[in-house]
Amino acid sequence: MSSSEQPSRKDAVKEFLTHELLKGKDELLKRKLKLEHSLGLGPQPNVIPPAVPGIADAPRPIVLGWHPVAGFAGKWFADKTGLGRLLTEKLHKCPDPTQHWAILVGDYVHELWMDENLDIIYLNERRDKQEWHTFEVGSTRFNDEALRRAGEMTIYNMRHKQKAYNLITNNCQNFALQMLNAVQVGKHLEFATAYSLYHAAASGGSGGVSTLLSGQAESPVSSIFTAQAQELPMAEEEESERPPHHVVAHAQEVMDEHTTKLDDHHSLLG
Repeated sequence: MSSSEQPSRKDAVKEFLTHELLKGKDELLKRKLKLEHSLGLGPQPNVIPPAVPGIADAPRPIVLGWHPVAGFAGKWFADKTGLGRLLTEKLHKCPDPTQHWAILVGDYVHELWMDENLDIIYLNERRDKQEWHTFEVGSTRFNDEALRRAGEMTIYNMRHKQKAYNLITNNCQNFALQMLNAVQVGKHLEFATAYSLYHAAASGGSGGVSTLLSGQAESPVSSIFTAQAQELPMAEEEESERPPHHVVAHAQEVMDEHTTKLDDHHSLLG
């Protein structure tokens, strides 16, 4: 073999390895995108029909629901949210991250999900009654558009404290309980005030309370909520099946009872 042949062979090997490396990167990217697609990460189209939002309609049941995030996507999700690390560190009794909880009212589901960076976002979808294990926990006077806005407000407030999904402190259960607390019967005045503060902050106001106290006009939607809240009877809280703080406590009990807890000895992930 002549010395002139050696560089060409070396170049050929280098070219082959480079090609295979690029092919491998392309394949990894395709797999990542396939996983993200299978999990449905990222924003999804809003399915709530356009309507004037209202918080004074006839009461409807609020239902807690859960369904599994199944298969390989569920395993990937558990790994990405740090379940394996938590188990290694012996943090006992973690909620199973492949068990997804949401708020269901009427024909629609309101839920916490994640974008491609695993930061929390709000989603809604049409309710598939065959998909969800459900538990009625309260009632609401909110129509579907008002519920959508309440879900967005809940996520905004959660993101203000922490954007990233967290298995313990920033998950779908936290969202469901906080949204339930906001929209249940008897909390209309608190919601109207909270929504005004949220809108002032989210629309670029200098900071919620200070924006409202400066005399700036409320948004049309905030004005609707405030007017409707003032018309509802103050005794509504007492007329509900449970006082508001009991509703959330009951919902927490339902979740605790029906959520699989994982420790370093048991895992649904095999």
